[in-house]
Amino acid sequence: QKKNFLFFQRKICLPITTLLEQRKFLMCENMGGACKHQKTHGCSILPAQCKSRKKHCCRL
Repeated sequence: QKKNFLFFQRKICLPITTLLEQRKFLMCENMGGACKHQKTHGCSILPAQCKSRKKHCCRL
């Protein structure tokens, strides 16, 4: 029972989660932005996520 759960978790859940996370990060580029450090001034912030917590999506 436990083996089946671990198999399911590694082979199905993990790849799906990884794909969903990558899609969020790509949203910034699809919205015409780029992930830049939060200290960047004069940046219009777009409602998309970046990989790093210290970055946000800026309109280019």
